[in-house]
Amino acid sequence: MEEMLTEAARRMGVTGAQVAVLADGELCEAATGVANAELGLPMDPRTLIQIGSTTKLHTAVLAMTLVDDGLLDLDEPVVRHLPELRLSDGAATASVTARHLLSMSSGIDNGHYDDPADYLATLAGMEMLFAPGDGYSYSNASTVVSGALVARLTGASWDEALRRRVFEPLGLRECLTLWEELPYHRVAVGHAPDGSVVRPWTFSRASGPAGSTLCSTAADLARFGELFVRAGAGVLSAEACAAMQVPQVSLPTRRFADSWCLGPYQRDFGGTTVLGHSGTNLGGSSTLLWVPSTGVVVAVVCNSPHAGYPLAVAVAAEVLGARPADVEPVTRLTADAGPYEGRYAACDLRYEVTAVDGVLTVTLEDVASGALSPPVALLPLDEHRFLPEQDLSGGRGWDLAFVVRDGRAVRLVSGGFAARRVV
Repeated sequence: MEEMLTEAARRMGVTGAQVAVLADGELCEAATGVANAELGLPMDPRTLIQIGSTTKLHTAVLAMTLVDDGLLDLDEPVVRHLPELRLSDGAATASVTARHLLSMSSGIDNGHYDDPADYLATLAGMEMLFAPGDGYSYSNASTVVSGALVARLTGASWDEALRRRVFEPLGLRECLTLWEELPYHRVAVGHAPDGSVVRPWTFSRASGPAGSTLCSTAADLARFGELFVRAGAGVLSAEACAAMQVPQVSLPTRRFADSWCLGPYQRDFGGTTVLGHSGTNLGGSSTLLWVPSTGVVVAVVCNSPHAGYPLAVAVAAEVLGARPADVEPVTRLTADAGPYEGRYAACDLRYEVTAVDGVLTVTLEDVASGALSPPVALLPLDEHRFLPEQDLSGGRGWDLAFVVRDGRAVRLVSGGFAARRVV
C-alpha cells in the first residue's frame, strides 16, 4: 500500500500523505513524503494533519450522542435551546432544526471564513438561500450552529464534549482540536502547489466544529469511521448510527455527492454504495469513506490541500476497486439557456450566468475584493446540470447545477455550495 500511495502522491504533486484501511478488524496504514518541507520533517503514520471539513462528521456524531441521551430532538426548533440564534428570516429562525443542520438542508449560507468573537451573531446579516428543508446547500455555518447546540446542551465546550463523548470512548489518542496540545505531537503543515509551506496554519477557531481546528492521523480517522460499520461501537446506539446513514436530501449536482445523510454524504462507486465525508483547509485535506455492505473503511489525509481530493479518489479506487462515474459533455451548446440566465448570490460570491450563441457561461465575482473571473463555458451534462469548461472548484472537478421551479432557475449549486437568484 505504501508503494501505491507514494506513486499516487508523486503523480499528483502531494508533499506528504497517509492512508489507513480497516477491514475485518485489521488496520493497514502507510505514509509517504514530508510533513514540513522547510524543516525536512518526514511524514510518518503518527504525524497529525488538519482534516478540514471531515470534522463535520465528528460534530454530527457528537450531536447524535445527545439524541441518544434524550437531550436533543432532531425535529424540534434549535432556537428552543439557542434563543440567541437569529437568522435573516424570522420564519427560518423559528423552524430550523438539528435535522436541517446535519443534512445541509437548513438554507443557511456557508458563512464567512473569519474568526468573529460571536459567530452566531454574524448569521443575522446573511440572506437565507432557501427555507429550511426546501433544498440542499453545504454550510459551514450550519455546523458551527450544531457545535453551539452541543456546547449549550452539555455545558462543556465543543472541544471538551468531543473529547469526552467520542475520542476517549473510541481510544483515539491522535485526534485533537486544541492548538496548545500540538507541541506534544508531530504535526504537518500545509503546502502550496509549488511545494512551499502555507501560512497561516489555520484561519479560525470559531469554525472548529465545521473543520478549522481538528487534526488527526489517517489511522485514528479510520478508527473513528469504523463506528459507522460497527453499529455505533458503543459511542452511539445502533439506532442512531443507522439513522445517520439514511439519505435526507438529494443533491442537484453529482460530482460532489449523490445525497446527504445526517452528517455523511452518500456516493455511488461503480454500483457500490459508499458513505463518508471529505474536507480541506489551509493545513491539510482528508477523505473518510466506508462501505456498509463490506465494512471496509478507508481514510486518506495529506498536507497538500490542492490535491487532496484527487489523491483520495485515486487511493479509494485502488482499495475499493471502483470509482465514481458520470456522463461527460458532448456539446458546448445549451438548447434553452433562458431558465438559467441571471445573477445569483451567496455571502462570498456572485455569479452572472449569460448565453451567447447557445453557449452558457458563468462569471464569478469575489464579494470581498470585487475581482471578476473570466467567463467560463458551462457544458451540458444532463437536465439542469453542467460541467464548467475550466474547473471552478480548486481542482475537485465539481459540476454545477440549477434548481428550476416553474420553468425558471431559483438558485444554482456549484459542487455543494448554493447561491440564490437575485436577478
